[in-house]
Amino acid sequence: MTFAQLAGGAAVLVALCSGVAQAQGYDPAARYDIDDVMGRHPHDVSELPTREEARGRPVTFDLSMSGTYSSNAGSVRTDPIDAGYLTPAFGINVTPVAVGGGWDIGGGALIDADYYTSDDDAFGEGRLEGFAFASRTLGPGVFTAEVILIGIFSNDFNDHDLDLRIADLTYSVEMGPLDAEVSAEYQGSDIAELRRARLTAMVGHTWDTPVLGHEITLEGDVAFSDFNDGLNTNRNDATAAVVLVAEKDLGHGWSLEWEAALVHRFSNREQSRFDAFDLGVTVAAAF
Repeated sequence: MTFAQLAGGAAVLVALCSGVAQAQGYDPAARYDIDDVMGRHPHDVSELPTREEARGRPVTFDLSMSGTYSSNAGSVRTDPIDAGYLTPAFGINVTPVAVGGGWDIGGGALIDADYYTSDDDAFGEGRLEGFAFASRTLGPGVFTAEVILIGIFSNDFNDHDLDLRIADLTYSVEMGPLDAEVSAEYQGSDIAELRRARLTAMVGHTWDTPVLGHEITLEGDVAFSDFNDGLNTNRNDATAAVVLVAEKDLGHGWSLEWEAALVHRFSNREQSRFDAFDLGVTVAAAF
């Protein structure tokens, strides 16, 4: 998971990343939005092992290595910096347990870190994440309630930059090759400028015929954010993205995934607008 620039709050957030020039700024909310559309968050319940896939095991594990190129590592409006990252990650998932009334509860945790291809590692970060969720079938889809805690670190986890505390409600539906999802969440933080309410929607289409052994999915994503505290009071952002995903099952729990995303953020704060192109590849093992 990764992040980028705060309008009106640049002076507050530059202190978090002293290695970044003030003209570049730093906005964890923007990096979060890019990671979200690229599906990098471990609390994406649709990607977690089900009870059937866990085959009775109470806990499962994920190990992955991602390589990512970003055309705008700082997610800034002007003078973007392109960069490459390597991101190793390790996750633990608690297999969902039925608690009655059609509800399943589960959770997990993950640690990962970005290694930024530069002598200045200002745009690389480490993350500790924990989440718990409850889900149940509702009508034609699945309703999920989640609580997510994210700690953001720099300097090889030596400096604790900030925390995000997220409460999220999601409804997802699959209809053959089409799937759709809407969510509402609130993100709290120890930094007033990062507190916001957020609405998201996604529509995806998966092709029936594999291409070179890969399952191909094209997604359209949109997210609206209403910041409500500190120097960002009355700031509104809308982030739109087109995402292409190619996934291949390598067997024995291994998988390969390619992602390309074109992201544009609109905002009533000029400094918070940006464009970015991200390209990534991930090799993962589930066991």
